[in-house]
Amino acid sequence: MMKTGLIGAMREEILLLKKDIQQLKTDKFGSREFYSGTLNGQELVMALSGWGKVAAASTATTLINHYQVDQLVFIGLAGSVQPQLNIGDIVVGNQLIQHDVDLTRLEGFPKVESPFWKTFEFNVFPDSGAKALSAVDNFVLNLKNGQYPAINASYSPTVHVGAIGTGDQFIASKEGKVRINERFPQILCTEMEGAAIAQVSADYQLPCTVIRIISDHADEEAHDSFSKFLFEDISQISVEIIKLLLS
Repeated sequence: MMKTGLIGAMREEILLLKKDIQQLKTDKFGSREFYSGTLNGQELVMALSGWGKVAAASTATTLINHYQVDQLVFIGLAGSVQPQLNIGDIVVGNQLIQHDVDLTRLEGFPKVESPFWKTFEFNVFPDSGAKALSAVDNFVLNLKNGQYPAINASYSPTVHVGAIGTGDQFIASKEGKVRINERFPQILCTEMEGAAIAQVSADYQLPCTVIRIISDHADEEAHDSFSKFLFEDISQISVEIIKLLLS
């Protein structure tokens, strides 16, 4: 049986799932609580990371080393950096990129191997990506069939598959979006944790899945849009997607 380590940056993104975990056990390591048990007959350990790459990497490392999880899953909000992505759309990552790392001045440096990464672009294992996409597609189908009365009836997301960018800043300006687009035109949305978890997963050669719901356009209105979306439907959306992913 595969054991999943589930991470969310904020309480609103995943903690509603606690009520569905059977044989729930709570442990504390450092400042974080880890909730373990089963969901749909699958072993699950869940934790809040907090914001940023260091927090995400620390949480992922504990899940791997203490709980021996077989895969890592992250779900949460993100800002769109491409015009075709609308608020509420869902992005399934097939690549995680740390857009704020720049080692171009070290080009020509002797080749190094993991864990001394020179390229901070991590591809998602094909099987993991396919399972995540299937779960999200099933969620959207169930949504259209009215199976989620707790989610706003007008919610009708488009699903995108592509690169997700990670950096230690909340992007809230057109200039910030332009900087990301110029270096990494393949990035669909930006957040603060996913590619850090992908790097830890790559160190341990474990599959890693990142699913993001678009909360804002990473522009000057990003803060207000993010806050509004955070306190409306995100808990219900992420919980239903994870249930399908672990079914």
